Amino acid sequence: MSISGNVHPLQRPLEDEEASSVSSHPANDTMSNGAGQPFMSSFMEHLVRSKIVTEEVALRASAWKHEQNGRGKKSLVEILADEFSVPRDILYNEVAHFYSFRMIDLNDRNARRLPPSTVNKLLAGLPESIYQLALKHKVLPYEVPENQPDKMLVVTPNPSDREVYEVARSFTYKKFEICYMKERDWAEFWRQVTLDKQQVVSGLGGSDSVFEEEDAELDLVLDKEINRSQLIALVENLFADAVRVGASDIHIMPKGARKTVVSFRLDGRLTEWYTIEDARAEAVVAVVKGRGLNLDRFERMAAQDGSAQKVIDNQVVRFRISIIPVVSRELSGKFESVVIRILKDADASVTLEAIGFDPYSLKVFGEAIAKPHGMVILTGPTGSGKSTTLVAALRSVMHPSRNTITVEDPVEYLLEGARQVKLNHKLNFDDALRAILRHDPDIVMVGEIRDRITADLAIKLANTGHLTFSTLHTNDAPSAVSRLFKIGVEPFLLAQALNIVVAQRLVRKLCEKCKQPVSQVSDMLLAKTGFTQEEAETTTFYRAVGCINCVGGFKGRTAIHESLYVTQEVRDIILESGDKIDVNAIRDTAVAHGMQTLRQSGIELVKSGITTMDEIISGTTND
Repeated sequence: MSISGNVHPLQRPLEDEEASSVSSHPANDTMSNGAGQPFMSSFMEHLVRSKIVTEEVALRASAWKHEQNGRGKKSLVEILADEFSVPRDILYNEVAHFYSFRMIDLNDRNARRLPPSTVNKLLAGLPESIYQLALKHKVLPYEVPENQPDKMLVVTPNPSDREVYEVARSFTYKKFEICYMKERDWAEFWRQVTLDKQQVVSGLGGSDSVFEEEDAELDLVLDKEINRSQLIALVENLFADAVRVGASDIHIMPKGARKTVVSFRLDGRLTEWYTIEDARAEAVVAVVKGRGLNLDRFERMAAQDGSAQKVIDNQVVRFRISIIPVVSRELSGKFESVVIRILKDADASVTLEAIGFDPYSLKVFGEAIAKPHGMVILTGPTGSGKSTTLVAALRSVMHPSRNTITVEDPVEYLLEGARQVKLNHKLNFDDALRAILRHDPDIVMVGEIRDRITADLAIKLANTGHLTFSTLHTNDAPSAVSRLFKIGVEPFLLAQALNIVVAQRLVRKLCEKCKQPVSQVSDMLLAKTGFTQEEAETTTFYRAVGCINCVGGFKGRTAIHESLYVTQEVRDIILESGDKIDVNAIRDTAVAHGMQTLRQSGIELVKSGITTMDEIISGTTND
């Protein structure tokens, strides 16, 4: 579709499509019969014939457009994309075919493509309002044909948009032609144009001022881009989406100058959720920083930690934001990786019974936390649900008659009725622990035992009449006793202080709507998991399938536990230790009293059809 001067066929009043196909346009591509009822235009009929949409969807979209009485801002393409979830790329491609727009391939070596520097000059020469339209509707000057030096080809992913014409006619060429380019190709071309601009900026100034010049220019560019784009709304929606789908973390990672991948950690696994390709990576991070506290938007070379709080679906949700600088192939950019931990206040419905304890673990854990003093330790890797279990335990023992104090870094969950100590540059972990000894506590939670000093203080609290909760990072429950011994805690203090040590892991649960039985399981896998022949014969094994209700066949997680209740026999083993804690003897004694290992606890879930053998193998070791 070649255009010159000020006459644009897409701007003419809509005429009968059979009489003038040039005048038809998706923005007005709905007509009505004499009774005022909408009927499908030829473009809509084309979409139905091509099986892009069903006839029902076409009629509903036409009716939607007709109800706007010609005054609506949405074209049929926008209505189909926004209201009926038809992919925009497919719609734009069909528009280009149906209305005979030239299709431009970015990889066409015969094209006389304008160099990025020329594209930047042409864009810079536009009035500010037109420049904003060019960015909004993704319009770029692209090529000057060899035999037509007064004509310019303009590319866009949506050639049917009326405002594309306003941009195209504002360039300095006498003639122009609006052409279609796929969204992905357009984004790559825009990346090249932006990169050229960055390189020009980075070459300004002398050797002493080049970085200051570059940063100042970058900040101006980012401000301009953020104001013109929908980045703020997009980032806000990402926060809300992550909370609504139950993600534990949001990962924002730059993959290029104009490509940022957003991933959610769902049920313990990172899942790519969204790719931002129409904004600079630095702009995305700048918006995230603007949403949080204690974050310097203009600092791009140092690690930063901040926080944010939002009300999402009438629920207060807190976010912990971590930012670190990273390298990229795009040497001209200053890229940063962002990880946002979602800290929803623990639901009051999360009780010890709902955590997933097996009957023995629930019994002995209840007995351990019911004691007036002693130490309760949860162990496991980061992300194994230790904090959730601790919160449920604290809620079950807290009472107005008991003074409950927590020392955490950072404070993840807010506990109504507890005094939660906030650490800062003037109050470190060790000083806080010493201070609460003089604060008349009954129940104390120490976020993590990190070293000899922390361990000694926690043990002292437990041995002086306080019920003390804490966490460690060990592979299983008996190893926690050995770890405390190795960092310097005396055996007699350990034996006296410990009530229980619980190792915990989280495993994904099979989706109940799509899981399918497995007809045959290999003997090798059974042996690796720890199933006996008798157990295998009486168990129905399931596999993950995947459906619209789950992520890869799994939905939600549950905990498995290994609960080492410190009986008198276990205390004796610890007291009799010489240079080394006998971990195997502790484990064997605990198993004899009813403890299940993590692997055995997982096997029980497989027997119940809750998870798969692969999930248990990946989350536990064979004892």
